[in-house]
Amino acid sequence: MIKKTEQYVKNYLEDVESGHNWWHIRRVRNTAMYIYSIEGVGDPFIIEMAALLHDIGDHKIKSGNETVGLKNFLESLIPDTFQADRLTYIINNISFRDSFSHAYEHIPELDIVQDADRLDALGAIGIARAFNYGGFKGFEIYNPEESPKDYKSSEEYIVSRSSTINHFYEKLLRLKDMMNTETGKSLAEERHSYMEGFLKQFQREWNAGLSTFADMDL
Repeated sequence: MIKKTEQYVKNYLEDVESGHNWWHIRRVRNTAMYIYSIEGVGDPFIIEMAALLHDIGDHKIKSGNETVGLKNFLESLIPDTFQADRLTYIINNISFRDSFSHAYEHIPELDIVQDADRLDALGAIGIARAFNYGGFKGFEIYNPEESPKDYKSSEEYIVSRSSTINHFYEKLLRLKDMMNTETGKSLAEERHSYMEGFLKQFQREWNAGLSTFADMDL
């Protein structure tokens, strides 16, 4: 089942921008299984499968709704209805945007895979992924005339074209305090601090560049 799922995901993510490609999935799976090895809760099969499938249907990856395709895939692969429903529940509630829409039940498998996915949005890799996706979508790197937004709904978040730097304040810097597991919280600390250091350096360089040109006698 794992091998078939790997191939299904690789085919689905073919030609997807590199922040959400197979290597992202592989990192999330490895991190999720590491968290499971420390926490010791949940079903490892569900955790691994959910980590592999967590981006199927994500609006950032493909515009089409893949809900039916995923449902058909799970039904053909997993005869156990409880397991299939568990996976569908995790996939439908894992995203940051889902936190705007509704309250959901925290189950161990969701908590672990969600932490693993959020950890990949932090630190050096998180920074690289943010700018890669921003460039792919044509977002500005930074616009000091635009303040970070405080989104009230998933729909508002999805359609936003905020700058990549604003995205750090709108989402990425919030993830540390949204971790579910003790292992996730511990791993998030260093990555969060690294991002804070990057943002401080970015602002120093940005402001130095502005002051340099402002002081020139043109």
